[in-house]
Amino acid sequence: MVNESSGRKSDSRNWAWLVTCFFLGAAAGVLGYSLLGRPASSPGASGDRMPDIRLQTLSLQTGPSLAACPTERCLTVYVAPWCGYCRRGTPLIIALKRLLERNGVATRIIVGMDAMEAVREYASEFGPDTLLDPDSSFRVSGVPHFIISDASGSVAKKVPGLPPYDDPAGVAAYLGLPHAP
Repeated sequence: MVNESSGRKSDSRNWAWLVTCFFLGAAAGVLGYSLLGRPASSPGASGDRMPDIRLQTLSLQTGPSLAACPTERCLTVYVAPWCGYCRRGTPLIIALKRLLERNGVATRIIVGMDAMEAVREYASEFGPDTLLDPDSSFRVSGVPHFIISDASGSVAKKVPGLPPYDDPAGVAAYLGLPHAP
């Protein structure tokens, strides 16, 4: 005589194991995608566009629309005062902005996701043209966040987190931007 209850336990364990493996695999895929960033694509291929919003600058001017870029390509970097990775990357972001300006790529730095006082204080490290976004009008899925767009505002690439390089030329190359010294 076969014990039917042990057969049922075995079947339920197999199902539990299969479901667990499925969810672990899905979680690993999501984690891998978020750590590696969006793969490079042709401009506008993602269908994303920069929003038509104008943020105030540190110098109390209304900045240009994020939907337009004054050069063929733009880099927009979003950081927050409370973000340790952003703080650690500040000197690199400043050096990257200088390098890209020499290579004809406009760079916009947005400081947000915090109270105006903290946003202004952190923005002062980047200069008077830094854009302020204490209300998170421009939405990103984490900070720091690097977004490459073209002159018409089509998003070509989004990279969450700090790129894995310690020098501005390495970061520019990683982002697919010109990086001649």
